[in-house]
Amino acid sequence: MHTLSLMNRLLAATWMTGVLVSQPAMARPDDITENPQIEAFKKLDVNKDGVLSVKEATKDSLFNTTHFAKADINKSGTLDQQEYMDYKSAEQNKEVERIADDSVITASIKAAIVKEEGFKGLQISVETHRGVVLLSGFVDAQAQANTAERLARETTGVKSVKNSLIVKR
Repeated sequence: MHTLSLMNRLLAATWMTGVLVSQPAMARPDDITENPQIEAFKKLDVNKDGVLSVKEATKDSLFNTTHFAKADINKSGTLDQQEYMDYKSAEQNKEVERIADDSVITASIKAAIVKEEGFKGLQISVETHRGVVLLSGFVDAQAQANTAERLARETTGVKSVKNSLIVKR
């Protein structure tokens, strides 16, 4: 799974983990509300001038001064609605991709461990955050802990592995 699209990565993670996401029901026209980002922009635009100052924008946790400067494409010192929405969407998409990547890593490691000889019935927890994997739980022998760590390290996208597996005595 080298360069899968975001949708393919999400589908792969769903398939591997067995977690299904329900589809939203179709909304009736009178149920449709304004885009949440437009609503957020309007709430932040305290003086109602149609643009956000640094002071207004920083009330959104994403927009510190560094992010504000990156979002201010036309370098006007303010963010118009489009600049705000484009930047916020791009940042949210990055976070979704990161979470999808972490889910695929976790599912891949779990699948590799389940396939491995001698691991049936063992309760090994695998958690991934930003490519950093945490293995925890109990194993029967140090060799199993070492094998689980090796399988995790060999998985595409893994940056590091913290092996907290405990050998039962």
